[in-house]
Amino acid sequence: MENMEKKCLIGCCGISCGLCPRFQSKSKSRCLGCGPDGHCSYCSIFRCCVMKRDYETCADCNEFPCDKFDAWFDNDSFVTHQKCLPNIKKIKKIGIEEFLKEQSERQELLELMLEKYNPGRSMSFYCLASSLMSVESLKKALKQIEDVRENKPKSFKTFIQELAEREKISLKLRK
Repeated sequence: MENMEKKCLIGCCGISCGLCPRFQSKSKSRCLGCGPDGHCSYCSIFRCCVMKRDYETCADCNEFPCDKFDAWFDNDSFVTHQKCLPNIKKIKKIGIEEFLKEQSERQELLELMLEKYNPGRSMSFYCLASSLMSVESLKKALKQIEDVRENKPKSFKTFIQELAEREKISLKLRK
């Protein structure tokens, strides 16, 4: 996988760019992910990791987690930060290539959900579900919806919510 593809799937801080509503958007303001082109230069974590130290992710840094992450993990923006720390730890453990294979599967599932079951107002919900829920639960919901005949988008959203509750996951951004 090439560097630009990597940076489109995972931010240096551990954010899952490919699972973000701004990345999935079709609008002019679509974000292309955290890349080496410097468009994220406003971010202190990006400036430190990519621009100053020339790392792919903070997993490459011996100082991680540093003070730049104080309160970063505890609050969300338009995308969840809940998986940033676990993502960076997983990258340290299994390497970026293996981690990105997992993220790619999540992104494929998200894009399928958005294509088939998003009536136009559920993108953030499905992005959050794809970030936080297990891949098995996402696949289970996709399998479960096959038997539904009417109002598939509403039923699918209900399936996702029920499975998230079983996993004790809240599908709301933390402010």
